[in-house]
Amino acid sequence: MYRGENMERIKSIISFLEEKAPLKLQESYDNSGLILGNPEDEVSKVLVCLDADEDALDAACKSNCQLIISHHPAIFKAIKVFTDYTREGKFLVKAIKNNVSLYSIHTNFDSAVGGLTELLCKKLGLENIRILKHILDEENHGLGRFGTISPMKGTEFIEYLKKVLNLPVVRIIGEIPEKVGEIAVFNGSYDRDILRELCSLKPDVLITGDLKYHDAQELIYNGIFTVDAGHYGTEKHFVEFMAGVLSERFPTLDIVRHEGRDVFSYL
Repeated sequence: MYRGENMERIKSIISFLEEKAPLKLQESYDNSGLILGNPEDEVSKVLVCLDADEDALDAACKSNCQLIISHHPAIFKAIKVFTDYTREGKFLVKAIKNNVSLYSIHTNFDSAVGGLTELLCKKLGLENIRILKHILDEENHGLGRFGTISPMKGTEFIEYLKKVLNLPVVRIIGEIPEKVGEIAVFNGSYDRDILRELCSLKPDVLITGDLKYHDAQELIYNGIFTVDAGHYGTEKHFVEFMAGVLSERFPTLDIVRHEGRDVFSYL
């Protein structure tokens, strides 16, 4: 096949992404990497999204994209049946029929230096950003981040957070502190594996998402005031960032941004 000037091999894109976020950083339950497709295939148009769901796939097909790069994987666990009777099966069959490859950069990108957690910190204007919990004896990578901000009243900070992340509401756990200056960040679903580090640091506030009831009780008991800004709310900025770095690194590629939407609605 003739290689056009606006074509890139999938393996070149993968190499770039995995240099930023090595697959070894992903959590044991995760399924980051190339999920569907041939690394040798050439692409000219890429769709970037948070969720690899049917809406994103429809948008990719409509725009003639040959590759979807998502934060959340299309599938997490192995499946044995590929039919229209399951969400995952229907999605994969449709992707195959439309020659759309799938790549996910998930928890490895959360933990990576310059990854999604750090991006959220910078979006909030944090300074002196440090890793909350190191993993794999890595100096530069790890779970969560901790940083500082010019002190403000607790109620003012909550309104500031909602404005910066464009959120109509947030959930809070514990008593709103009088002053907020030291902040811990753990985007996506809260993981109690960071509780020990939180108790040691005692931040004025923890920002996270998808907080379970009993984990919330545990945080209250340990005096960790927490703002649950939602899974989507803490990770939707992935699309803007990833589309930007891909456009910079591969200027001949046509990058389509698919913002998606939160699965939750609020009355």
